[in-house]
Amino acid sequence: MTDPRERRITARAFELWQAEGSLDGRSLSHWLQAEKEVDEELAEEPLNDQAESVGLAGAVNPH
Repeated sequence: MTDPRERRITARAFELWQAEGSLDGRSLSHWLQAEKEVDEELAEEPLNDQAESVGLAGAVNPH
């Protein structure tokens, strides 16, 4: 069973492969690009969660 990060990388690598015409021979390149993109997204997620929490707290108690 794969973890959620690996599933996201697999899905993104597949999208990259399809976007390039589904040609063979670039699977490692697609995987590495997908891994980079997913890791960047995951690194940003806690920041997005914090911003949403602050926004909600400010809406409930503006002072």
